[in-house]
Amino acid sequence: MTAQLICWHYYKIEEEIIIKKSIKTMSSTIYRYKFSSEFTNQLLQFIDIHRFDTVNIFKEEWGRWYATNNEVIQRETSRLLDLGYKGDVLDKMYKSARYYYKNKPLVPKSPKKRRKYIRLDSDILTLMDEHITRNSEKPSLSYELFIEKNKARIAILKSDLLEKGIKDNEVGIKIKKTFKNRYFRLMGN
Repeated sequence: MTAQLICWHYYKIEEEIIIKKSIKTMSSTIYRYKFSSEFTNQLLQFIDIHRFDTVNIFKEEWGRWYATNNEVIQRETSRLLDLGYKGDVLDKMYKSARYYYKNKPLVPKSPKKRRKYIRLDSDILTLMDEHITRNSEKPSLSYELFIEKNKARIAILKSDLLEKGIKDNEVGIKIKKTFKNRYFRLMGN
């Protein structure tokens, strides 16, 4: 597939500006040849009918569908070849139908709902940073020392996090994750 790029060149000759237009031909490489929407719709109608067929029945029905939709298939074949597709177009069509469209889920997955991020107090974060910079133990030992030295503060933090809606079993995990993330941030630099 080629596209034209128009370049404007400005030249200044003896106080007069001359504009010269040049046309360059650019070729863009296509790495993934997609079917046209018309053909895809035809293919999806076939798939909707034969989604749950066995392999042998699917092949037989594909042959029948190919015979009845020959005109659409020929148009799509010539379109893909004109775009520069070098492979076997009919094989691409069959494999797309058999292995991609047929196995595509009927209902698209809905994205998981993210929970609201709850930030720890800046006092605790500062306390963590100071502890990490003063101690050079490995992260797990440093975390245990931090928890031991700051039991009262951690108890207050846990109650605050419980009030904000974090589950009891997730509170300790959140504090530990935050500590280790800060540890690797500070010690990595």
